[in-house]
Formats: sequence, C-alpha cells, structure tokens
Amino acid sequence: MPEEFIVAEDLDLAWSNFDPFFTLPAHCPFHVEREGKPLNKLIRALMRQHRQPPKYFFSGHRGCGKSTELNRLAADDVINKQFFIVKYSVKDVCDVNNLNYVDVLFSMGAQLYIQYIDAGKELEPELLKELESWGRSIELEQEKAKSTGVSVKGGISAFFLSVQAKIKSEHTTRETIRKQIEPKLSELIDKINMIIADIEGKEKKNVLVIIDDLDKPSLEQAKEIFYNNYTAITQPACYIVYTVPISIFFGPEIRESKFFLPNIKLHTKNDRNGIDKDGYELMRTFVYKRMKDELIEPEALDLAIKMSGGVFREGARIMQIAADSAIENERGRILKKDVERAEREIRSDFKRILESGDYNTLDEISKSNDIRGIEKVGHLLHNLSVLEYENKENWYDIHPTLEELLKTRTPTVLIPRAR
Repeated sequence: MPEEFIVAEDLDLAWSNFDPFFTLPAHCPFHVEREGKPLNKLIRALMRQHRQPPKYFFSGHRGCGKSTELNRLAADDVINKQFFIVKYSVKDVCDVNNLNYVDVLFSMGAQLYIQYIDAGKELEPELLKELESWGRSIELEQEKAKSTGVSVKGGISAFFLSVQAKIKSEHTTRETIRKQIEPKLSELIDKINMIIADIEGKEKKNVLVIIDDLDKPSLEQAKEIFYNNYTAITQPACYIVYTVPISIFFGPEIRESKFFLPNIKLHTKNDRNGIDKDGYELMRTFVYKRMKDELIEPEALDLAIKMSGGVFREGARIMQIAADSAIENERGRILKKDVERAEREIRSDFKRILESGDYNTLDEISKSNDIRGIEKVGHLLHNLSVLEYENKENWYDIHPTLEELLKTRTPTVLIPRAR
C-alpha cells in the first residue's frame, strides 16, 4: 500500500489501494465519514463522568471499518487530553485461533507496562520490585513444569515480551502458563490494577485500553471469553474498549455499554431492488477516494456497490478482484463483466463454508428481512452471509451475492417417516 495514499490513475495502483485487509491510519485521506458519525457516540460516552471505570463493547460486521474507527479514536485530541491510551491488536500478541480470557488479561497487563515504558516513562521502584517478584514466581513454576522457561533476568519488559511470544506461538507453554495463572487470577488482576494506578497517579489522566481484533476468534472462543468469563475481563480498574463479534450482542450477558458500527444501508427493508441514494453516494465516495472515476464504467460501479452489501471490506474485495480481471484482459477500465467475476468468486467462497441447514435459514431471512432466534444465525452473522442494518429498528438481509445462489438451489423437502 503506497504510503502517499494517491488516488489511482491506473488499475495497478487501484488494485493496491483496494487492499481489503489494510487498516487505514487515523488521518488517512481514503477515510469516508459515515452518516451520523457513529464514533462520536462512543467518544461522548468515554468523556462522561463515571463512578466506576466503564467497559465498552464495540462491534459490527467483519470488514465494516471497526479497526479504522478505533485508530481514529486513539488519535482523537479530546480523548488524548483525558486519557493515557494503550491500544493494541490481540492478533499481534496472542494466537487468535487459540485464545482464552487469561491470554487477554495477561496481554493487557503486558501492554500497559510495555507501552508506558516505551513512551519513555517510569513506574515506581516498589511496583517494579513487586512485578519482578511475581515474574520470578511464574518462572519457578515453569521450571517445575519442565516447560520452556520464561525469564525475568532481562527485566520486566523482557519477561512480558517472552511470555507473550510463548502464548502466541508455543502451544505447550501456552497451556502451562494458563494453568499457572488461572488458579491465581486475582494476582494477575491485582498486578494490572497496580500498573493502572501508578500510571494514572503519574499522568493525572485516566487509563484507556483499546483492544482490537477480539472479533477474530471463533464464536465458541468469543462466548467463553465474553459470556463465561465476563466478570474476570471487567475487573481491570480502567476504561476499556473491547471489540467483539456481532453475534455476542445477542446474548443476555452484554446488554449495556455496547456500541454497534452499522453497515451502509443500500436499500430499505423488504425492498431489495430499491436504492438508497445516500448509501450509494457514500460507497461511490469510498471508491473515488481511491481511484479516478474513469477507471470504472458507471454500470459496473453500481453493481459493485450493490454486491458489497454496504460493507467496506467487501466493496474493496470486489473492486480488487474486478481490477485484476480488467488487467488480465488488458483493459484500462473495469467493466460490468469484471464485477460479475468478483461476484461469482465471492459466491463460490460462501458455497464452500455454508452447511446444508444454512440455506433454509438464509431463504427465510431473504424473504422476511428479520431473524427469529440467534441459534441458527450467529455463525451466519459471523461469516457475513447475513448482514445487519439500522433504521428505526435493526433489520437483516442476506449477502447480495447469495441471492442468485438461493434462486438456483433445489429446496430442501422434509419427508415424514412412515409409521
């Protein structure tokens, strides 16, 4: 991705500008402001007076722009005046394919310490001694377990970095560390709170921890973290913003302090052939901030917007596939057939992951634009085959690329057993 963020005048640069997995930095000119500026709602909540440090749960579909908005939150001038901010991605310090609440809490303590020290700050000597003593106790337990050791010989920073690396990449050591820490979880939380208190005392600011990419683990792991261990992850005595999978909002455990980043509405409920002019215009802006308008024919762009479902990453993915198709066919402009190729590729991806029972559920949602019971829909929200939108009430629709798939499938007929 070019650091200059230049509006592309050719399809090769356009392909690069539409990298679907590139998270925009805070002040990137590619950013598109949503209607209503939904991030402001979270900023207002953080800036209010609280008797206890709040914990906020930030969600939206994968690829809807959560990471970009959190980058903007962490760079906001008003927020920085109020808070000492510790922001990190759990993907960078843990294994998101094998994640539990102990990993999350340990990573929080480690990042609080490391980022404060890296900012050129110092903690109280008494606290450093306390942390070193705690680190040595973990080191001794590791030696007893005959696991690959962690060490405090290089200091607390080296200890935190070493344990984080092993939690991320070494399965056996990860399990050993979890077994050591979990029975004494109160000690870990106590150390986290001691670091928070020292930082707040020195900086005369509240601490705000922002943890991104906690929507990436499997639904089962997310439920274990946010449902079964809700009390533990809300014990640190600082402001926290957790990203969570969208389906987590459908459980009774998280009913308050939740913020949803909506997809861009492209049509109204039960009117799939209609067009929301504001939504289409916003998605056109999304495209034209990255490439010149002459690089795509208008009909192709309208189809690309429709097939995106109003999800920014899906739009970027469609544009990148379409750009590559045009380049492959030695054209300097994206045509409708290039976008149709992207539509087919995405539909094929869904066919590989959908199970037999999913099709009836998708068919029902396609007809009603509503869901009845999360038990059949949670994983479909997670994999983007079902998308959520906001009006006065939330409503749902299938991913647009699936419409053709449902039209051509053979309906599942349940034959009653003979008696």
